[in-house]
Amino acid sequence: MAWNVGMVSQTPFIFDGTIEENLLYGCTAREGEKKIDSAFPLPDLDHIIELIEQIGLFPDVLRFGLNSILDFESYSNLLPRLIRIRKKLTRRLNVPLSEYVEFFDKQKYQYFSTVAKNLTYGTANQAAFKELNLSQNEYFLRFLKEVNLLHPLMVLGTRLCRQTMQIIGNLPPSEIFFEKSPFAADELGKYKSLNEQLNKLEWSQLSAENQKNLLELALRFVPGRHKMIALPDDFKRDILKARTRFREKISADIPDAFSFYRKSDYIFSHTILHNLFFGKFKTSNPQIQDTINAQVVQLLIEEDLLEAILKIGMQFQVGSKGDRLSGGQRQKIAIGRAFLKNPNILIMDEATSALDNRSQARIQALLDSHWKGRATLVAVVHRLDIIKGYDQIGVMKSGKIEEIGNYDELIAQKGLLYELVAGKR
Repeated sequence: MAWNVGMVSQTPFIFDGTIEENLLYGCTAREGEKKIDSAFPLPDLDHIIELIEQIGLFPDVLRFGLNSILDFESYSNLLPRLIRIRKKLTRRLNVPLSEYVEFFDKQKYQYFSTVAKNLTYGTANQAAFKELNLSQNEYFLRFLKEVNLLHPLMVLGTRLCRQTMQIIGNLPPSEIFFEKSPFAADELGKYKSLNEQLNKLEWSQLSAENQKNLLELALRFVPGRHKMIALPDDFKRDILKARTRFREKISADIPDAFSFYRKSDYIFSHTILHNLFFGKFKTSNPQIQDTINAQVVQLLIEEDLLEAILKIGMQFQVGSKGDRLSGGQRQKIAIGRAFLKNPNILIMDEATSALDNRSQARIQALLDSHWKGRATLVAVVHRLDIIKGYDQIGVMKSGKIEEIGNYDELIAQKGLLYELVAGKR
């Protein structure tokens, strides 16, 4: 029967859907064939979490969970505990993590946030006040004139356009060259044309559309990431003054336009992780973020939230054929899918080829400890350091099995396996 066999190939097929759906695919398919037979219940959450720990998928699922954006209606019950974790993290880790995280502080300029975010210091609840629309929002433009910031921002946009074009203007429109640029590769033509006009005209002489583009460039500037120019200290002081004035003014004029950043409020436009740290990361280095995640796990356990975050992570949409996952993540999901099915026959065709040595060793140890004596394992492997524990080893050459036996027997014969192990072929 199909449910007695599990298979993991070198390039496994991942279905469009969530990680959880992919992990449970073999079980749900069997459940359908068995007409929901109680003898084959679906694995519960504890079982799935135990499995993802065993196969090394736990950090990936945790990261997906922490990088998720929550909606209020579905997860309102989690918010008080997430806010408690934020307060604990701020007390315990503010200084140790300051190298990696810029914590939100209404009294300070945020170098890893946009100029627009520094001005508004909140999340827009209305489309007209989203960052992409601020450069053409009449209310916001009037405010900039009122606090004497429109001119400095247009000067900033002019400097950014000229300096950025000087650095990358003649490079090919590849994303890699634009990672630290205030505009994207597909905007190169637009800002190249704008720069040519700025060589002839003052910003005030530009068309309304080009003035909008220049202001948009200034508002999206992130000093901590776009380092082609530095912000003057007096400009930062003016931004901080304007921040307070903007909150007062728009709260009186349009009370529902913004949700402002407060330590007691959850920010629904930000990820769980950004909410826990109440700030922005200064680096996108995954190793640094893993180190930071480790600091979070203990507090998630204290608040009994770890399982909830993992469950959210398992709802990550993997994309068409898993194109939002790495090769290693796809293989781990395929291995987990086969293991959860708990088949009598397990076929693994180079099933760990995309994994690093540590992950391969983890899977092999799991096969040796958990599956030996419980299922028939047929494995195609090229790594000779993992074959010693197999009952029978077949050595193939030119598509034919040339010798078969256990490891010690084949080494004693001094045949093909012996030569391979000795490095003679």
